[in-house]
Amino acid sequence: MTRKDYVAIAAALKGARLEGHGLNSASTRYISEQWALCVGHVAGVMANDNPRFDRARFLAACGVQS
Repeated sequence: MTRKDYVAIAAALKGARLEGHGLNSASTRYISEQWALCVGHVAGVMANDNPRFDRARFLAACGVQS
């Protein structure tokens, strides 16, 4: 994969993040945690594919708080 691919995937994942939308705080927290877990798994696959992959930079681009 190229940097362009990583950027596009990060933008898509960031855009897919669900925030608020009339859900109660427990539901929103659960959904956010599951979303962050999914993003982490995607980052793991990318790191396995490319040893120069910058996991922290990708997570930040996706909007995952550290």
